[in-house]
Amino acid sequence: MRMMSIKMAGLSLGAALVSAFALSAEAQIDRSDAPVEITAKQTEYLQTEGRGVYTGDVVATQGDSKITTDKLTIICAKTDAPANSKQKQQNCDIDKLIAEGNVYYTAPEVKIRGAHAEYDYPTDTITITGDVISSRGDEGVVRGTELVYHVKDGLVKMTAGDKRVLSIFNTNKKTDGSAPASGSTAAPAAPAKTPG
Repeated sequence: MRMMSIKMAGLSLGAALVSAFALSAEAQIDRSDAPVEITAKQTEYLQTEGRGVYTGDVVATQGDSKITTDKLTIICAKTDAPANSKQKQQNCDIDKLIAEGNVYYTAPEVKIRGAHAEYDYPTDTITITGDVISSRGDEGVVRGTELVYHVKDGLVKMTAGDKRVLSIFNTNKKTDGSAPASGSTAAPAAPAKTPG
């Protein structure tokens, strides 16, 4: 998994905010190489902690995928600049995105809703908790308390703690006359008349 590096040292606060939050194509919430764009009513960057916090109608978009939430926190794994570098800068590799409150993840193949989500960049995994509802197109809905979504593989695992996972699947009904629709009975064929 490629990770995004943000150069932090020597930047003014305004430049640090722009650098920290102008996510490159290397950050992923989608399978594409498109850049990640985040909009919110307010943003705050805590440089010494390597954290960025977005609040108020937050929308993070990359390609065809989108995360909407009340609050989004970006956590960086700080690494030192290469030893042969003349710059004494610290790099900030995106490690996690944490979404809190009214979390909604949409991609072309899946829609997931929950109360809290953590997106782990190194493993390309989104874990959503709370009253989680997941749907895949018109196939149906799965409901539980924790969903783990491996973005690259499209693998989804739902659990429900001490309760049971609920799944509702839509069936395909044929209406072209080749077979009876589900739940209906076909009229018996008329007996063949024999010449008399």
